[in-house]
Amino acid sequence: MAETKITFIRDLDNMNDDYTLKVSIIRLWKSLSDGNPTIIRSIEMILMDEMCTKIRASVYPRDFQRFESKLKEDQAVYIRSPTIAPNKYTFKISDVTSKLNFHRRTTVNECLHFQSKTKYGFSFVSFETIISVTATSNESIDIIGEVVSLGKLDSRDVSKSLHRLPLQIRNLEGLQANVTLFGDIAYQLISYLEAHKEVGRVIVLLQFARINVYNATPSVNSYFEHTRMFINANLPEIVTFTDSLVGLRGLQNPSASLTVESSKSYSEFDDFLNNYKVKNVVDLIEPQEVGQYIIVGTIYGIRQDIDWYYDACTNCGKKVQTEDLFSGADSGDASVVLKCNGDNCKNKTISSVPRYKIPIRVQDDSGTITLTLFDRDAYRIVKKRARDLIDKIKQAGDNPRLYPYDLKCLEHKKMAFKIDVNSFNVSNNYNRFGILGYTVDSNVIDALEKKLAVEAGSPANADDTEIASHEVSQETKSLKDAISQTGDNLTPTLPDKFEATSPFKYNSPTTVKKRNVGDTIDVDDYDNVNSSTKVPRLNSKVDGNTGLLIPKLEK
Repeated sequence: MAETKITFIRDLDNMNDDYTLKVSIIRLWKSLSDGNPTIIRSIEMILMDEMCTKIRASVYPRDFQRFESKLKEDQAVYIRSPTIAPNKYTFKISDVTSKLNFHRRTTVNECLHFQSKTKYGFSFVSFETIISVTATSNESIDIIGEVVSLGKLDSRDVSKSLHRLPLQIRNLEGLQANVTLFGDIAYQLISYLEAHKEVGRVIVLLQFARINVYNATPSVNSYFEHTRMFINANLPEIVTFTDSLVGLRGLQNPSASLTVESSKSYSEFDDFLNNYKVKNVVDLIEPQEVGQYIIVGTIYGIRQDIDWYYDACTNCGKKVQTEDLFSGADSGDASVVLKCNGDNCKNKTISSVPRYKIPIRVQDDSGTITLTLFDRDAYRIVKKRARDLIDKIKQAGDNPRLYPYDLKCLEHKKMAFKIDVNSFNVSNNYNRFGILGYTVDSNVIDALEKKLAVEAGSPANADDTEIASHEVSQETKSLKDAISQTGDNLTPTLPDKFEATSPFKYNSPTTVKKRNVGDTIDVDDYDNVNSSTKVPRLNSKVDGNTGLLIPKLEK
């Protein structure tokens, strides 16, 4: 291989199939199927050449046996003749616009002499850059700092990949940045602390992380399997940082106060039972006080006068609007363009993605109320993205505003909901609330109902707190990014105050009833509502059918 001409990543040419790369595999993971996590969809890699240029590469199932044993993280290899494909991943690990796919004519051989300026080609961003960011970025970053505070591991989600650990790190200048570690990366830090209880300073280096902005607060987040974390590793970058830190601050070790105890998971039971007031539904029909509350109820149905999804801006998550753009003053030709009123979306190209915003009817022994189930919560139950259901409806030739039959899985689920009552709810006597989190844990639900019964002065009926065994899990949801993504886009309507309860009716899959897009309430921003008496716009052609309308199914 020594006599073979080496091609650098930046010199890749789509016109050439026969070339050889000399690279180091600086990140390697297995991408699992969304529908079945036991199925490996691909082997993914981030490769770096001796010029420290990086590129994504993939091996697909048909070639696993050929390449899997030859690919190891931190190993240098010669790769001959992978095919070049466009890099369509939204998360960018470099400015290279191509990626590599291995195939049957690709060869991989070990490289014993690999020399680059740095082993991993780190490209650090300053803390000032992170702190000043106002919008979530899809470009990867590298960051190094000393851990100065550690939060609690939130392990309430049934998916381990969504367990999260918040912490703060500090740079040499004393600036601090918020960091959130997810899944295996979070447990990597916890395991390190458990194994090194006497450690003084904890220096972490994150490679291929992502800047996320939530409620106008930027943080550095690990990003699925892409992110790699080094903790007090014997790397020149960490050694230099530690030596500089000692020179600046002496032997003072704020990391010494970090203990494994501080990183134990939230108690789901304590969170729902002790941190919030428990209310009956009837107590919230006329909301009196701003706050976050718990209610226990069963999903009785879905309101069908409100859309089940909204088109979210891919930049900020808010609801996008459409407007006609005419080519000229006298021209009758117009094209539809998307518009977002978000503060960070001015002068930006706007694109959208559908997200759940399902208006569910929740009932307890005291009454029925409307709650809004946002994107992340809805996905955990439905197991499909909103765009997947829309595509399915369109393929059947139906209107995407129809309520899909897949939402039937929401029916009759008993949950404890954490809801938000804000100042708008109170001042306008408006009783439609957003969901901040929920649990289907029967132990939590039973304890909440008993607590509510004791406060009311009557014993709880244990039989009333049972739920089906297949619904019992530890699945609890934390505060949703969807709340910030929709923000004030949850539009009040007068019927919310005194609406009648109707069951969740489904048409038979063999029966199809269609509804016009206009047969819905127009859902706009809070800013467009001037008073609590604003009446929603309804299409006059309403047939009176309140049953769930579903698209026709393919036979």
